[in-house]
Amino acid sequence: MGFQQGLSGLSAASKQLDVIGNNIANGSTIGFKGSRVEFGDLYARSLASASTQAGTNTQAGVGVQVLAVSQQFQQGNITTTNNPLDMAISGNGFYRLTSENTGNGGIEAFSRNGEFKLDKEGYIVNNGYYLNGYRMVNGVKTGAEQPLQVSTINSGIAKATGATGERGIDWSFNLNGGAAVIDPVTNVFDPLDASTYSYTSGAKFYDNYGNVHTVSVYFARRDPVAGPPEINNWDLYHAVDGVIVTNPAGGTYPADPAAVAQVQFDQNGQLISTGTPITIAADVSAASAHPAFDIDISNTTQFSGDYSVTRQVAGGYPAGKFTGIGADSAGVIYANYTNGVTEPIGQITLYNFSNIQGLVPNGNNRWLYTSDAGARSMADPNSGGMGYIKPSALEESNVDTTAELVNMIIAQRYYQANAQTIKTQDTIMQTLLNLR
Repeated sequence: MGFQQGLSGLSAASKQLDVIGNNIANGSTIGFKGSRVEFGDLYARSLASASTQAGTNTQAGVGVQVLAVSQQFQQGNITTTNNPLDMAISGNGFYRLTSENTGNGGIEAFSRNGEFKLDKEGYIVNNGYYLNGYRMVNGVKTGAEQPLQVSTINSGIAKATGATGERGIDWSFNLNGGAAVIDPVTNVFDPLDASTYSYTSGAKFYDNYGNVHTVSVYFARRDPVAGPPEINNWDLYHAVDGVIVTNPAGGTYPADPAAVAQVQFDQNGQLISTGTPITIAADVSAASAHPAFDIDISNTTQFSGDYSVTRQVAGGYPAGKFTGIGADSAGVIYANYTNGVTEPIGQITLYNFSNIQGLVPNGNNRWLYTSDAGARSMADPNSGGMGYIKPSALEESNVDTTAELVNMIIAQRYYQANAQTIKTQDTIMQTLLNLR
């Protein structure tokens, strides 16, 4: 009788419809991986039937069984978003998540869902689980792998102009070659008297605490040195926070010994030398301490035309408030501050497995590791065979809804056909029972 075959077919078709329905239901679930049902036929063989001669086996089989529901881990489409905390994995790898924020505590899970947020303590989370990686200090990974956290309260640390890793002031000018000569004897330099100098400009710099200070420079054109070739001379003065700094070395030239440097140009308007180096002395006071730093004016020129500042770039920066975080393709997480500083605070780690089919779905777009998943490997994104991180993007479900709808029609017909075998068998049985 074919009741068992039909019943097994109904059960298998029902399971197939369950899987198809689950795939379709998760067609918009970020990071979801669709599944398929794998079937196997069933045979009941006796010892006698197994020993029959070739070609005389009359076993018809007793139906079908579900061997496995296998997830398909092919890449889903990647779509861009406006959220800097959205991160898609393009290629191999899974995010490592933990249910607790204390190192390796709690449940360990893996996910392809890149919908991350900051919780109230600054941890990067996904559906209540914490994203893991390595902390970074001064751009270098440090410590053990742990839940990544960013401070949303503390300001970005200030850095003084001229501090380690920071330049002084790169400052360039064009001095008008037609400017009038100023006699330093009859027109003694006075920053409050514009007739005693030709041009002036100011620039900001920062101390160790992020306080802003101002350095002003003054150019006064002097008599040229007779040639040939003739040399054009300018005396340079500067003031820090309004206090004039004089040249402690003195000397007979520049024309005014109080000037900190002499700027000379050849007949083509090109800089020959700046005489004494222009250095802002270190300040060791508690209120505004900063290191010494140089003012580089080596690209200054003397051409005809108006006086202009052609370049002004100062190192250092003030303290800044946290504004948000971002990431790059290598999985480095950056904290952004209002002072323009972007500070690397951590790096995501990605995991892969020799048999990803051995991972067990745990809901909420997460999988749990089992021994069936085999050996696992860990590496930075975009290295060691791992995919790269695409920030402000998400990996969509890999379910093909059109294909699933076609599969649903096939499964429905499969279910109906198995029901028909039961109905037919029932009719035959009824015929036998009606024999008198």
